[in-house]
Amino acid sequence: MRVLVTGASGFCGTHLLRKLNQEGVEIFTHGPEQAISGVWYNTPIEDLDQLTAVINQARPDFVLHLAGIANTAHFPLYYLVNTLYAANLLRSLELANLETVPVLLVGTSAEYGMVTDADLPITEDLPARPYNHYGISKLAQTGLGLEVAKAGRPIVIARPFNIIGPGMGPQLVVQSIARQIVSIQNGTQPPVIKIGNVASSRDFVDVRDVVDVYWRLVQAPAAYGEIVNVCSGIPVSIRIILDQLLEIAGIPIDVEVDPERVKPVDVPRHFGSTEKLKRLTGFVPARSLIDTLQEVLSQLGSGDQG
Repeated sequence: MRVLVTGASGFCGTHLLRKLNQEGVEIFTHGPEQAISGVWYNTPIEDLDQLTAVINQARPDFVLHLAGIANTAHFPLYYLVNTLYAANLLRSLELANLETVPVLLVGTSAEYGMVTDADLPITEDLPARPYNHYGISKLAQTGLGLEVAKAGRPIVIARPFNIIGPGMGPQLVVQSIARQIVSIQNGTQPPVIKIGNVASSRDFVDVRDVVDVYWRLVQAPAAYGEIVNVCSGIPVSIRIILDQLLEIAGIPIDVEVDPERVKPVDVPRHFGSTEKLKRLTGFVPARSLIDTLQEVLSQLGSGDQG
């Protein structure tokens, strides 16, 4: 079995490759950075001819498109990476006569945008109302994937919520809190954590559970042509995350709200429905939130960022 993964050097991609290695599949990756394993291709994502050549060489049995950009000051990059890349990838499979190869496109819960309590838990049929370039560009990718799937092509759109776990980016709130705790433990920061809005609730899911779901979905014919939330279905406030990390650390630490860390637009409560996910994959989270937080803190304390 041959599997092509984009975004393979990123947070989720790294964990997905570890899973695929355990599955014993032959891995091919495409992106600007070499991943931890697999045959690596690095061609411009906007160059359809070169991307088609990659597809012809790899001849994948499955494609998992994890590539994406969530933060950039240059907004056209959102649409280049989050939308055009997927368009060219799907077209290149067609040009290589591999239209029947199953493809997983990774979107984001940011596509839902502003939601109210009446919308909760968020189901996949809730109208999308994204309010930033990230959500808008990913929603464009979703629309593209669904349109192409109308011709019978096996495409599934995964819509993950708040992914956490070892190796996550420093811009994420869980990692920010954990890094500050480790700095305090190491004596490089005063015993004060600075944080934004702690009242907001989010739906956190472990990265290893997420990549397990991705692998299940791309192999599930019943999921083709569908959007599927990848979530826990449980809202957890940032305050609870903070308290649990402080309890794990076991040292006295003060907390201060930093106005600069408070988002100008912030959805108070945001969590998804797992009904479709469970129906299509039988998904049950393998890791508890507290176990994930312990691993995050332990990894940072050891200096291991992988």
